[in-house]
Amino acid sequence: MQPSEKFRFLYFTDLVGMKVVSSDGAPMGRLADLVAVSGEPYPPVESLVVRAAGKLWQVPWSAVESVNGTIRLSPGAALEPVPDAPVPDRLHVGEEILDRQIVDIEGAKLVRVNDLHFLETKGQLRIAHVDVGLRGLVRRMGWQRPVDGVVSMFRPAARYLNDDALLSWKLVQPIESAPGRVRIEATKKALASLHPADLAEIIEDLDRHQREVLFQRLDVGTAADALEETSTELATELLEAVPPEKAADILEEMAPDEAADALSELPGDTREYLLRAMERPEAAEVAELLEYHPRSAGGLMTPDLVELPPTATVADAFAEVRRRAEELPLVYEIFVVEGGQLKGMVTLKDLVLALDPSLTLSAILREVPATVRDDASVREVARAASKYNLLSVPVVDESGVLKGMVTVDDILAEVIGAA
Repeated sequence: MQPSEKFRFLYFTDLVGMKVVSSDGAPMGRLADLVAVSGEPYPPVESLVVRAAGKLWQVPWSAVESVNGTIRLSPGAALEPVPDAPVPDRLHVGEEILDRQIVDIEGAKLVRVNDLHFLETKGQLRIAHVDVGLRGLVRRMGWQRPVDGVVSMFRPAARYLNDDALLSWKLVQPIESAPGRVRIEATKKALASLHPADLAEIIEDLDRHQREVLFQRLDVGTAADALEETSTELATELLEAVPPEKAADILEEMAPDEAADALSELPGDTREYLLRAMERPEAAEVAELLEYHPRSAGGLMTPDLVELPPTATVADAFAEVRRRAEELPLVYEIFVVEGGQLKGMVTLKDLVLALDPSLTLSAILREVPATVRDDASVREVARAASKYNLLSVPVVDESGVLKGMVTVDDILAEVIGAA
């Protein structure tokens, strides 16, 4: 096609099935699909797949002279056999994208591709958007003209007529190179931008194959965040879907209590292998949690908390919170411990109101409203949190040694899950 400064948009539905003719108008077949080069923000179409005489043929897009009701090829253009093996970094867009589920990053939900939107400019045809709206589906079924006419007659201001649900292809990246498989429209960076709870919900809505494909594409940190928001059963399933080395890395990034929950459902030999593959400090924490009954305070608690001696200063406390900010997403209080024994607590509010940074924690120490033993039931933990309006409940052993804490979100998740 000759380069031009003009541009126009074309839908795949309007192109597929269009007659392909030679430069002198002789019929050569009909368009069956388009092959695009993946990896670019707006992938260019490299070739056309033409159905002729019951077979599929290929012709380069550079051989297209015009698209105007028919696809006219330039002089000398000839159909060539379609390669038998898939070509790397090439997308058969109709076969591999159309009717597939994708992730709408902005809406944080799964949607279905009903059509593809192309931009024709400067001699190239590029994928610009995917259409996930009702109108795209109507267009696919060949009903757009009559449906648009009826809607225009009775409801000329209807949103349907003007609100095309187009998602930019910049958010669409193929996950697998094999044709006919699921394609998810998100780069690792885009997926990482989702809230972990939204990503977990999306993963849960996919079928088993799709969720495993998507999960394998996540970086370790994003995968760990998502697993913390899924059910224990699904977390276990996904950990088994990735290589053991990556599974161990993901477990290291997870909160110890969440990692222990996921590991508890795995077969014993797999669990032991992953524990050995994890870094020693993280593995030791998780192994200790696995000793507790999963529905006990010990099974629910996390050892990730801030604890300091009574002699530490307010400045020391702030420094410790800053140092551990990345590994502790939420800090409710600092536990004051001496010889392993829980002596009291200091809230963040206490630290902020302490005007003298050299003040020791013993000077602003307050009594812990309630503690629970590590073998306490979920009901006992929930009762303590409710009675004293606690965001976290400290867990101690029979000697009063601080072992961890159970946060209110874990209590709620356990209570709701059991309801």
